[in-house]
Amino acid sequence: MRGRDREWRHVESLLWRLRRGGSGTLLVDGEPGSGKSRLLSEAVAEASERGIGVVHGRVEELGELAPCSMLLDALDLRSEPGGDDGSARSGSLDLERLRAGFERLATGPVLAVFDDLQRADPATLRMLHTLHDLLANLPIGWLMSRSTAPDACQAVALFDILEREGTDRVTLAPLSSEAVAALTADAVGGSPDPATRALAASAGGNPLLITELFAGLREEGLLSGGDVARARTPDRLRMVVRSWTDTLSAEARSLVEMIAVLRRSLSLEHAASLLDTTPAALLTATEEATAAGILLVTEHGLTFRHDLVGDIVAAGIPPSVRRTLLDHSGVLMGAERAGPARLLTGPASSAIEAAVASGRLDEAEQMARDRLAEHGSVYGAAELRCLLADTMYLTGRGDEAIHEAETVLAVPGLPRHVRDRATLVHLYATARLRGAGCSRSFAQEVIDGEDRYGPAARTAALVALAIAERREGRLSSALALAESAERLAGADATKERRYEACLTAAAVLVDVHRLDEAQAMLRQARKEMFGHGHMAWAADASALAARLELLAGHFDGAVTEARRALDLAGALHTPLSAAAAGAVLAAVALRRGELQEAAHHLAERPGGTAEARFRHALLGAQVAEARAGPRSAMTLLAGLPHPLPLGMEPAASPWMVRVALAADERAMAGSVVAAAEALGRANHAFPTLAAAAAHARGLLDGDRDALALAAGPAEDVWARASAEEDLGTMLAAAGQRVAAAQSLDRALRLYDGIGSLRDSARIRQRLRGVGVRHRHWSYAERPVSGWESLTETEHGISLLAADGCTNRQIAEQMFISVHTVAFHLRHVFRKLSIRSRVELARLAAEQSGDVSVSRPAQGAAGPPPARGSGE
Repeated sequence: MRGRDREWRHVESLLWRLRRGGSGTLLVDGEPGSGKSRLLSEAVAEASERGIGVVHGRVEELGELAPCSMLLDALDLRSEPGGDDGSARSGSLDLERLRAGFERLATGPVLAVFDDLQRADPATLRMLHTLHDLLANLPIGWLMSRSTAPDACQAVALFDILEREGTDRVTLAPLSSEAVAALTADAVGGSPDPATRALAASAGGNPLLITELFAGLREEGLLSGGDVARARTPDRLRMVVRSWTDTLSAEARSLVEMIAVLRRSLSLEHAASLLDTTPAALLTATEEATAAGILLVTEHGLTFRHDLVGDIVAAGIPPSVRRTLLDHSGVLMGAERAGPARLLTGPASSAIEAAVASGRLDEAEQMARDRLAEHGSVYGAAELRCLLADTMYLTGRGDEAIHEAETVLAVPGLPRHVRDRATLVHLYATARLRGAGCSRSFAQEVIDGEDRYGPAARTAALVALAIAERREGRLSSALALAESAERLAGADATKERRYEACLTAAAVLVDVHRLDEAQAMLRQARKEMFGHGHMAWAADASALAARLELLAGHFDGAVTEARRALDLAGALHTPLSAAAAGAVLAAVALRRGELQEAAHHLAERPGGTAEARFRHALLGAQVAEARAGPRSAMTLLAGLPHPLPLGMEPAASPWMVRVALAADERAMAGSVVAAAEALGRANHAFPTLAAAAAHARGLLDGDRDALALAAGPAEDVWARASAEEDLGTMLAAAGQRVAAAQSLDRALRLYDGIGSLRDSARIRQRLRGVGVRHRHWSYAERPVSGWESLTETEHGISLLAADGCTNRQIAEQMFISVHTVAFHLRHVFRKLSIRSRVELARLAAEQSGDVSVSRPAQGAAGPPPARGSGE
């Protein structure tokens, strides 16, 4: 019963109602082998243990000998002589006998269990419905099952009628990957190797196939052979598959065997041509094979519902017949026509795909490389290279991913789904990891060639164009393209990669500070990826969520999401999302005044996206300016890309102008202002960009009106506080102390509100300069001694001192006087009962595990900057 907890809770609920004198009905359906009979058997056993009477009937594979015979046998009632003619009279007699039989049993609670009703004749199903209605007031629980494979049987109508009447219904879906893994571990008695996991995954989550596979391997002594994946198919599993295929007509069996040999999806037209018939003539066989639960119709054509079944069917076809079919289909390579083609087998493809989606990228890459080394089919190798390219893209190796995708696209006559997969990887890798213009022409070609490409490839093309437009500052266009991609992906039946479009749209919305819309789009992305079990992209979503929380001023939320992204990126080996998350942690540390912590997060240069490299360089410059003044930042700013991608970080332009002016680099300040204003004009629908441009212009020209304009409509709380601070500083320099104090006070409230501690400390220093003092401590219940007795200010000073900073350096970092630092240190020494900074350093080291996130970080401090960093 692995993976069936939800379904079993429905059974428990039914038994609970029976034990309390009530009644109820539970309908169970699912594909062949999904565990319906096992669930019903467990329910019978559990009912017996609880003292509940049981009536258990099952329709055998050959059907019923006479109408209602299954029901009569279940109640141990013999058929009346001549009562099996199906006449109205015999039906009435059977109804009365069955009703009386149930009433005799129902002096106590009874569970009536009827299995495989898809095989029941119409008379039995009508009788069952009638009895269900007539006996509604008795303590009878009805538990019925049917297979979903035949979708045109009378049992479908019965289940639909009962469900409309309020009956509970539960469908046994394929087992989750976690349940399959647990079932596999149970079977092999420990943790299975990748090959064994891949073999289990090829059963497509079907419990019967998995249990029969491993039971057969164990019976035949094949589980202990080491290489389970290369062991022959056990006889008992082949018997299960034979029981499914032997009931097919000759036409349906030929279709199934053709697809098994080719081991790839076939369109109805292609299958018809290979079988020398017409698509219309093949429809009946197609419906028969899908109704039997063997084949599945997808957007790429007909394929096996379970890859393992396809392998077994193929293995049962004589080699000479397989060769004839392969020759006829034209898939053999010219150099290898002497032997059978080695196509990409379903289990390998499914296992690699599952490993990629779930984030087991190293394992997926190794599996793909192993299969490539032994492959002989052009199309099979092409499909493997697509999977290999996906792992390379996700692990940040853009050039390798693009090379693999281009190798695939050079193969003539590719099946459409393989070409689309290669196109998708090529576009995403090129757009994210190379220059903005690199993917434009190919993306446009895909969009223009709509009849040649499927929805997934066209979605990727729209996303690639959106990324290019975003990088070049045309954010309105970028958002429109990303939203079009999201709609196209949503209209596609599979929706498998819809989240890539959602994440791109969310990133643009974050850029322009439309955070509520970005949050909704991010939720949609997570819903899509988790719904498909595609965990490999989970770190990207958390990194973007962290940036959203940062811009919203929720620093704790930003840290939580960023650390989640780092944990996921480390587990999944996805460095692109790790770089983005590290940038958020660095930005939070910077705004809190934790300079050493910020520098730690920037210690490793990020690879991958141009966006990550830009943010890394910008934050590095901001940390340098905070530590050693504007001149030190200018060297790093000179390395930023041109033109500046300010659309991705609008609040950067005022900071860059301020630093350039402080370093006497007016020409550079002017170029930044020009770029910010051009960005605002090109995206007039987004007030955030206009506010940033006004802020930058106000600093360059000393224009107080422009700064007031920037502070007014800015949606970014921190950017509004920054504009208010610059306005207050300018007013103070002009001698307007009252207006300056009001503006600075507004900035302080905003900084305090989001927890930007370094900025708040700097504002208090400026307010003292205009004669206003703000109390910046808070009262709290603390012990009288020990580390927990320190106030927030004492705590920050202690950590700076423990890191070796002098009193003057501490004063510069915390925007207080040297005398104030000495005053607080005396209190720290008294509360901690210590006499030296050596002892303080030892205590701080002992506490470092508890304060690593919140403590101020330190570094060598230079002269205090005109403005703090982080803006």
